[in-house]
Amino acid sequence: MREADVLYGRYLERIEESPFDFNEVSAVGFLSAAAARKDFLTLNEYEIVKRDRSDRRRKVPGRADLWFASEQRSYSFEFKRAWHAATIKNLESTLSRARADIAVIDKDESHYAAGVVLAYVRDEKRIERYEKFATHQNVDFAYRIGPQGVTGGYLFFSVKG
Repeated sequence: MREADVLYGRYLERIEESPFDFNEVSAVGFLSAAAARKDFLTLNEYEIVKRDRSDRRRKVPGRADLWFASEQRSYSFEFKRAWHAATIKNLESTLSRARADIAVIDKDESHYAAGVVLAYVRDEKRIERYEKFATHQNVDFAYRIGPQGVTGGYLFFSVKG
């Protein structure tokens, strides 16, 4: 995460835009690049076989957002981007969808897996909501990235149990 924070700052400095402000795919690509800069092996937006949501015994083709690995461990993530007009209710719904996506990935895909919400701060009035959501019962880990205030961001992780 520290490398992602450094890289985030470079984006703001160079293009004056947050990598979280575009779309989910570009945000995940940004996080993949940060992991690679720390010598993780990375894949993003890759094809995978998942369990069917309606019948978990069936396998269906799909895509996964991000996987990365060190020599000892591998990690799998499914991301959803928060609405710019975030409320606690839509943050909960967004995290629930990310958790549902990670739940259908087989356990042998990685050592650790999490659903993640990416939130970009476009309006300082929303910061209080993001800070409150960081303590939500389904958020196992939260990380503020970038500068305080506008142009910063948050990542809310819900680890697969």
